[in-house]
Amino acid sequence: MDLSKFKLDVYDFLGIILPGLVAVAAGWVFLRGWAAFIQSMSNIKGTSLTLLLVFAFGIGHLVQELSDAAIRWAKGSRYIYRGRDSFWHGEESNAVKSLIKKQVGHELTNVDDAYDFCLTKIHGRFEKRDIFIATADLSRSFVAMCFLALAPAAKIAFWQVSPICRSIDLALGELAILAIIALLSWRRMMRYRELADRTVFRVYAAVATEHNGEQKGNNV
Repeated sequence: MDLSKFKLDVYDFLGIILPGLVAVAAGWVFLRGWAAFIQSMSNIKGTSLTLLLVFAFGIGHLVQELSDAAIRWAKGSRYIYRGRDSFWHGEESNAVKSLIKKQVGHELTNVDDAYDFCLTKIHGRFEKRDIFIATADLSRSFVAMCFLALAPAAKIAFWQVSPICRSIDLALGELAILAIIALLSWRRMMRYRELADRTVFRVYAAVATEHNGEQKGNNV
């Protein structure tokens, strides 16, 4: 299989393939054990690696859908868009609303409509947005995977370690590590999502102001 024919962008790798690989690894450890997983990974190469990446690409879509559904269920459908909602209801948005009204001819009251409008108008002036979104979704998937990783972690602690006192110590250590990863991933998810949303409005304001200035200069 020639992977050079596949066109992958930064989101495909960070947002889909990498979460898929983590999910495959967690499932592998749960089904076969940690030792078998390490041995298999050390011997993988060539066609097997290619098939693993393709499989991870498919699994990654399911991981993203699962993590999105879980956050919407736990925190509400607008939680992930807190950044744009906060901006839109703040004083900083007044200039953006005025610029949009001049271009559209009427005021846009829905923040999502305004966001989409601004995104189409900046014409690639905010290229890092793709990286911000990919990083946010990667972090979101890690939050979900920390909960799913409890199953293989429990198997490692209670089925592959003895006596029971060592198993309990290992399980507590695993739980602490997963809790820290989930917390840090959650913070990173929200920070990068907010950067992606707020910056679109700010870049649009700069582009629209620059465009208006050029028009005034041409009319002089």
